[in-house]
Amino acid sequence: METTKQIIADENLISYCGFYCGACPKFLKGQCKGCKGNTPDCAAGYNACKVRPCCLDNGYSSCADCKKHVYVRDCKDYNPLMIRFGQFITRTNRRKGIEMIKEKGTAGFLNFMIDKNWVTMKTNK
Repeated sequence: METTKQIIADENLISYCGFYCGACPKFLKGQCKGCKGNTPDCAAGYNACKVRPCCLDNGYSSCADCKKHVYVRDCKDYNPLMIRFGQFITRTNRRKGIEMIKEKGTAGFLNFMIDKNWVTMKTNK
């Protein structure tokens, strides 16, 4: 029998790229640990992700801490074509999550994402 966790506010569950893993159905079912763990079963794109190693190498909690780029849209590691295409199809925008963290801080981002029950920012709302 699968147990579903309750969504809680946890800064450690904010992904490097601006998702809130704490609201992800896979995380809530115990099938994923989020991207901040140290094993490949931590996130779906763990091995392919270019954002994670950059944040780890630079000591960033997320791309909101980046000192190399003022805007994440300017980062080639953050914005590969396939990610942009996927976001267009799913009507999501992880960049808006990073922008919210910069503007309102992690607490503001967490409260918003938990209130909406969102993993990533929606563009059609």
